[in-house]
Amino acid sequence: MLRAVKNILKLNPWYIGLYLVVLGLLLLSSYIEYKSRYRDTLQLIQDQAAMTAAVIAQSGSGQAYLTEELKQSYIDRAIDMLGMLNHIDKEQQLTRGDLDKWVNDETIMDITTFDSHGNKDWGNISASKISEAVSQEENIWLLSQLEPIFSRESELIIVGVDRSESSYPPDDSLNDQFMVAIPRERGGAIACQLSWEAEQNFKYLTAMESALEDLLHVNGLQYLKLALDDREPYYVSKTDKLVDDSWSREALADILYKVSKGDTSLLEVVRPVFFNTSLGEVRIGFKADTLLSLKGQIVYQILLRTTLFTLLAFVLLIFLLVRRNAALLVAEKKRIEADVYRLEKLNRLREKQAAVGELAAGVAHEIRNPLNAIGIVAQRLKREFSPGDDQQEYEALTGTMVSEITRINQSLQEFLEYTRPTPLNISTLDLLTFLTSIQDLYKTEASEQQISLTVEVDTVQFDADSDYLRQAISNLVRNALDACNPGASITLEGYKSGELIAIKITDTGVGITDEQQSRIFDLYYTTKDMGTGVGLALTHKIIADHHGTIEVTSHPGEGTTFEIELPVRQ
Repeated sequence: MLRAVKNILKLNPWYIGLYLVVLGLLLLSSYIEYKSRYRDTLQLIQDQAAMTAAVIAQSGSGQAYLTEELKQSYIDRAIDMLGMLNHIDKEQQLTRGDLDKWVNDETIMDITTFDSHGNKDWGNISASKISEAVSQEENIWLLSQLEPIFSRESELIIVGVDRSESSYPPDDSLNDQFMVAIPRERGGAIACQLSWEAEQNFKYLTAMESALEDLLHVNGLQYLKLALDDREPYYVSKTDKLVDDSWSREALADILYKVSKGDTSLLEVVRPVFFNTSLGEVRIGFKADTLLSLKGQIVYQILLRTTLFTLLAFVLLIFLLVRRNAALLVAEKKRIEADVYRLEKLNRLREKQAAVGELAAGVAHEIRNPLNAIGIVAQRLKREFSPGDDQQEYEALTGTMVSEITRINQSLQEFLEYTRPTPLNISTLDLLTFLTSIQDLYKTEASEQQISLTVEVDTVQFDADSDYLRQAISNLVRNALDACNPGASITLEGYKSGELIAIKITDTGVGITDEQQSRIFDLYYTTKDMGTGVGLALTHKIIADHHGTIEVTSHPGEGTTFEIELPVRQ
């Protein structure tokens, strides 16, 4: 029984195969999803860089527009201020106090007046905010720019912040100066310049680097590089590292590259942009750990989901196995209980048969010798004595006495055979040949009764006593013929079931009631008028002596099936 339970609890290979197939499909789908999401991540980085490049181009255009607007605003303010000061100076020569009223922190302008010889009168100029060396250079620059006014060649001089209108090549320290000048009514010139603080503020507001620096707040962005035509590229970075051509580049996608130098690795997106009417190129650098972090998150999510799904599938598999094994254990329990009940029933039957057999053996032994003596006397009376009259009736009576004594003696012989162990003579039999021979034995009788007798059997070799087993099965076929009406059928079926041989005798006769089934193998129990009640009891004993079992299944009006199971090898 323990071996049967262990076999039940074994893991079904189909379950293992199904689990591995589902797990493989899950891992494959996870890998495909990982590749898809990784491509989506790269595309997302490229899209972000494209948007950033578009913002850079838009910011650059806006920066150029802001520069022109500021320049024009400064020029308009300076011309208006110079016109009013020139009018005041015409009425009454400007004094230092007059200039102090116009020049303050709010005007962001410095004013200088010159006489007709190019000498400064006085003024609130930027010389007080920068070094004296720069002031001298600035004086030289101012005089050179005012020369057209002193010579009356021009009524207005405007020098922009980019110095593009300046005819004098300035030193680097005087780059990006701003000045507006007009002729003075009293002779000379009046010039207007941005204060040093305003000029520095103007440079910051109009510088491209300041616009690019505002974009560095994007998460993961490391540097921005804008190249326009043949100009010097604009470059801003969160670190002091300059990413140039000395860095190695590895293409990851259409416009995405991995740039590295030493232990440092970055992601770089290269995008062409239109800056006003110029075609340029933007290089945008990201932290490489941004992509690695995204990859790690994707892998973590996929692994977590795969693990959870695997655990769920494993728990479900265990649940199914437990349910299956529980059902099998319940079925096994019922089978064992049925076997126990059958064995108990068989044991009670054997005990009853043994008790009855002992009684029969004693009775048969006591009456056999007197019965033989009576038989001998009856034979002598029939042979040696004559009553004279009614001789024929006398011979019939004595003949009947002899035949009945012979029948009684035969029954006693059967009782004695039932009580003694069956002396089996085991040999190897062919199941097909064996059952066919029994069919041949009863085929004629079955045909006369219009009963179909068929054999359905496999060719199987097994060990048994041919004579006793033939007697047992013949008793069953004999009973089946007695229970069938014309038009019924009897089938002899035989096959191998594991280490057992199964033989079924099935009829479509009148059937057996439940009460009769409970006593059918009892010794001396019979439902036939002339039956002895020994045939099925002897059949049961023969099968038991072969270490086999016999079971009956019957439904009144439908038929009866006797099933015999014998070991293949005795």
